[in-house]
Amino acid sequence: MSGTDVACFFRHVTAGDTEMVNIQGQFSLAGAQMLLLPRPIDGQTGEYTTKYTAEEWKERMLTRQAEFKEIRKTAESNLSNWLDDNSDAQVTRAYYLDGELTAVFGTDNANVSNDMSYGFEYGIAKSEGEQRGLTGDELTKYVENRIEFELKRKYGDRLEVREGSAGTMGTVGDYREELFGGERWPSLENFPQHPEIDWNAPSPKEAGTWKGPIELNTTAFLAMREQAKNA
Repeated sequence: MSGTDVACFFRHVTAGDTEMVNIQGQFSLAGAQMLLLPRPIDGQTGEYTTKYTAEEWKERMLTRQAEFKEIRKTAESNLSNWLDDNSDAQVTRAYYLDGELTAVFGTDNANVSNDMSYGFEYGIAKSEGEQRGLTGDELTKYVENRIEFELKRKYGDRLEVREGSAGTMGTVGDYREELFGGERWPSLENFPQHPEIDWNAPSPKEAGTWKGPIELNTTAFLAMREQAKNA
């Protein structure tokens, strides 16, 4: 599914904190915003880095934001198409967080969430199940049970799980409006917008807020870079 990779500058923004959409264990960038970063600061001088001028950095960030806007549109389309394609899947578990529907799991490994992330738990559970030699329906059941266990441990009494056999709880299509209808649809238009960056803001040194040079641990830095290279 294209448009599901998550990079460090992307996040889903809601009135509360962050919102995450998962589709079959994968993060979706539906409705995501790319954070426009302020001008980079030289950690040793407290001044703006000389690698980019203010105009160069602004152009760089705005270009990336425009490119990501197209990626986000694709992700939103993918989510809509997935809901269409899986509308007939029979729901067997519905998750409610603080009384609001946040995820549904159903037959044929159809599962999707809105405002509750289970992608990390999904990946670990799937890997564990495969190591146990499970496949097909047995693997799906194992993954769902592990996810439910972890989410109950994470959210405690805030989480309610309603379960039933296929054919007794309706279809994914039956839950679509409650899960993604109206203002719950994860489009950028439904989320608060980031304030504009003050591109002419003074550097920390100029503003008098600089706390002095950042202490660099060269050994630790080189070790992290080596680890990242070998990952």
